[in-house]
Amino acid sequence: MSELHNRGSPRLRFSKEELENPELARKAEKAEQAADRYDAAKKKLKTRRLKLTVEEVQAEQDAMHQSDTDAAELHEPATASSAPFKQNKQAAKDGHSHAGLNTSGKAPSSTSSTPQTAATVADASAPRARKKKLRLRFEETKAKPPSRLRHPVQRPIESAHDQLHQQLTEANEDDNAAVSAVLQGDRLSTSALQMGEHAYHAHKLRSYKQAQKAERALDQANLRYLEARQRAENPQFTSNPLSRWQQKRAIRKEYAAMKAAGNAIGDAGKSTAATGKTVRRAGDVTGRVAEVFQSHPSSLLIILLCAMLLILMGSLQSCTPLAQSVLESLIIGTYPATEDDVRAAERVYAAKERELQDEMDRYEQYHPGYDEYHVDADEIWHDPYVLIAIISAYFDGQEWTLDSAYPVIEKYFDLQYVVTQTVSTETRYRTESRTGTRIVTDPATGQQHTETYPYDVQVPYAYSICNVRLENKNLSHLPVISMSHHTMGMYALYMASHGNMEGIFSGNPYAVPLRDPTLYDIPQETLDADPSFATLMEEATKYIGYPYVWGGASPETSFDCSGFVSYVFTNSGVYNTGRLGAKGLRSLCRTVPDDQAQPGDIVFFEGTMGADVAGITHCGIYVGNGMMLHCGNPIGYADLSDAYWQTHFHSFGRVPN
Repeated sequence: MSELHNRGSPRLRFSKEELENPELARKAEKAEQAADRYDAAKKKLKTRRLKLTVEEVQAEQDAMHQSDTDAAELHEPATASSAPFKQNKQAAKDGHSHAGLNTSGKAPSSTSSTPQTAATVADASAPRARKKKLRLRFEETKAKPPSRLRHPVQRPIESAHDQLHQQLTEANEDDNAAVSAVLQGDRLSTSALQMGEHAYHAHKLRSYKQAQKAERALDQANLRYLEARQRAENPQFTSNPLSRWQQKRAIRKEYAAMKAAGNAIGDAGKSTAATGKTVRRAGDVTGRVAEVFQSHPSSLLIILLCAMLLILMGSLQSCTPLAQSVLESLIIGTYPATEDDVRAAERVYAAKERELQDEMDRYEQYHPGYDEYHVDADEIWHDPYVLIAIISAYFDGQEWTLDSAYPVIEKYFDLQYVVTQTVSTETRYRTESRTGTRIVTDPATGQQHTETYPYDVQVPYAYSICNVRLENKNLSHLPVISMSHHTMGMYALYMASHGNMEGIFSGNPYAVPLRDPTLYDIPQETLDADPSFATLMEEATKYIGYPYVWGGASPETSFDCSGFVSYVFTNSGVYNTGRLGAKGLRSLCRTVPDDQAQPGDIVFFEGTMGADVAGITHCGIYVGNGMMLHCGNPIGYADLSDAYWQTHFHSFGRVPN
């Protein structure tokens, strides 16, 4: 809070044209009003205080003594015999008694003993000469906010008090009413004292809190004006959630940097011009997110920083507008749900998966009545970050809870896991034992009688076979078939930031953490050598840092590998490929020998989606020096000499001229 004393009011200045713009005039007026309120709140702060200080004046006395001694030496001959006399004279002047003098006040007669006597006199007088003299005076110092720090002695006293109470409570085995009343009264008095201390400090801090609140309101008003100005000057930069998020983040970053440097916010035009430069640095409408992720290396680091700021805010009660602006810049990409609801939604989905796995493992018990069972089940799994991004995008960034998310969980669980049961029957034969009767004639008597006998017979029957197929459609593949472009843009935003809760699913083997895009500087001579390749890269590098979204083919929805390559070639004007998959791009290109690959060629891979998926499964743009730019997770560069890419490499291809 002490920073409020030295901090200048971040007041924007507006041009006549800005004030005449109806879209900006109202926000400018609010920013000016907020600045007035902040200045008024600062005036109420106690900025100076008188402090009583104690200082020693011995240094001045020593200087006076030395001055007197020097004057005496100038007026008296400096002989050995006169040294004791000068010591006596100086001692008498100071009112000191010297042990080196006789009772008569005369100096010893021995000349050789004079130095020793002088030393003795000096040493004897030293204790009296070093006696401290103190002087009190008031000095004006900077005022600090009242502190709630306690004296070190208070803590052991309070600890001893608590231990004594505990012992008395345990000793009161008979529940003596008088003792209980005393203990209860002491507790009430202690509680009342604590409440009084809290009220006292709250009263003392009131003006500082009001100044803080006014400064936060001023920052918010300034930022709203800067955002409105940016939208008015660059309407093309508001096409999708990702670009809007980056615009606001760039403005807040510029504003926070100016305040952190200790500069007044000066001319609003200069501020927004600098912000516009930051926004336009990455290119056109859809190039904004590249800068977001290049300057956002790790959500975990940001969350830890925010946690540290929150701890400081809670313990020191000194939240600065800089910290507030940093936190506000993260709101747009944050899951619109509490951490408990996020975890609960993941637990519910995982519980449904466990039930499904148990059903697959014991399908005969769940579905009896068949002669034979064949269960073919894909692995049951999902990325929890994908699940929460889907739910948050489904609600379009509006707050959701576990109860409201249940229908979404049910919907996407049924879309992800498709169980198909087919029953086939065939005629089979089994051996059955039968009993027959026959007439038998007794050869001795010739009489006839009937007797029974067993025999076996082959009996046909219908044999039922239950065939079960469980297909995991992959949760990350579902947004493209179930969401609009706008909703997919929201999904891509949450996948790019992990809702600013990176690490919430740590320990989950299927939770894919955020990765920084691999950066690489394409040599300028490579760009100069081929204008078409330079044009291609000018478009492609705008999207570095965009998250991988299966089926995505535009900045509004983000990209997958083939969507990225198709979009870049088409929108750069190098070649209109249309929207093709990896296999379609391979069919379009002519094969290029590995040693003849050039920057701008497309590099293809196979087997990157598992052995079950045959053919070309991934592609990227070759940029020379054994590097490619591709849509991994996120979009970034990759070294083709890595073992993974060497293992799955298929070929190079070149689009038609």
